Amino acid sequence: MKRSLDLIREILLSVESYEPERIDRIQSISPRDFSGTDPQNWHHIKMLHESGLLDVAGKPDMQLNYAIHGMTMAGHDFLDAIRDESVWDNTKKRLGDAGGWTLDLVLAVAKEELKRRLGLGFQEV
Repeated sequence: MKRSLDLIREILLSVESYEPERIDRIQSISPRDFSGTDPQNWHHIKMLHESGLLDVAGKPDMQLNYAIHGMTMAGHDFLDAIRDESVWDNTKKRLGDAGGWTLDLVLAVAKEELKRRLGLGFQEV
């Protein structure tokens, strides 16, 4: 099953929109809530947890819903880098030109796009 950048972004945006978490409160996230198929969504939620972007409690329940505490600091940082639509579109275009990607590469390219938007281009020494 291939990873989907758009689905990763969609899941992170959804989790961020949850009510502020408290340590003793766990919210549920369902694979049915997203644009992919249930197996794709389930797999992406699992990958986001394994990569340290989502704080998931335990394993999915019988309906394959995940109990989540929220996003980790790394998840927030990643989402902030890809939040803006034009930054996101430019990031995906550059990654498509490269022919492959990793989460670290997505973050690096998105940060470069943000720097360009802020006029913080690289200066040669």
